[in-house]
Amino acid sequence: MAPGAPIHDTHGVELPPRYEIRVITPDLADWISALSYFSHFYESPIWGPIYEGHQASEAIKAYHACKPFYQMPEMAAKNGLSFCIWDKEFVFKRPESAAKGGACYWDDFDLNDPDLEVDGRQKLLDALDFPLVGFGLSFDKFTPGDQKEWDAANRALPLNAPMGKYFEIHDPRPKGSWEPTAAGQVIERVGTGTREGYHGQGLMKGLAKYIMLEMKSRGYRGIQINCGAPQVHRVWSNPPKPFRSSTVGIFPTWIYETEEDGKKVKPYEKAKLGNLFLVWMELLD
Repeated sequence: MAPGAPIHDTHGVELPPRYEIRVITPDLADWISALSYFSHFYESPIWGPIYEGHQASEAIKAYHACKPFYQMPEMAAKNGLSFCIWDKEFVFKRPESAAKGGACYWDDFDLNDPDLEVDGRQKLLDALDFPLVGFGLSFDKFTPGDQKEWDAANRALPLNAPMGKYFEIHDPRPKGSWEPTAAGQVIERVGTGTREGYHGQGLMKGLAKYIMLEMKSRGYRGIQINCGAPQVHRVWSNPPKPFRSSTVGIFPTWIYETEEDGKKVKPYEKAKLGNLFLVWMELLD
């Protein structure tokens, strides 16, 4: 099955012929982690501007710190609930990558290299020498895994936690109206991304639709997702019928304030996106 496991029922979702959807498998853990953090620090309209000038070092640090997180049985590489887009015509940069079907070279970077940030975007992208070009990561909301690994992930991405807390405090849904009471009920999405150079082909939209239909076929009743890009919000707030979506939270990145050392600060004001959205989708019959 490695690398990745091709799916056999696309639920009618069609991608351009050079691409296929695969289940993310354990052998892809490092690839998914690296591509996820590349997308996070370089392509996000929220995080890219905030970390400008030290994106390469932050991405590599997060990649190393979160390896155990991605190896948890409940997480993307092992839970069978996460999927990727595969480019069947991918052109490898290194022959040794082609021989193995792909490789990630982020372990070769030295965080102490004074030139790490020089052309860092291209260096990190070139080191993603594999055909995985898009992803949709999920976990079962009832079985989130080891809190210790979640804490490590939050330390690596410290600005994520305030957003989650904000959504929790301002959630308009009545307590107990949507939360799972057992496994197999609610999916929590934890990452969406498309590799640089692959945008504009409908890959994210196609994968999102497949995930909606696949989770419904497995008996799930709902999907929750943070949308940090307008195009992602559009797709997830306009699902195919009979599914129904509601934007249940809006995080105001530009005006959100917190206190540090006795002073009011706006940690997200450099973001190019004024709001981040929390969407709740009901997988209705």
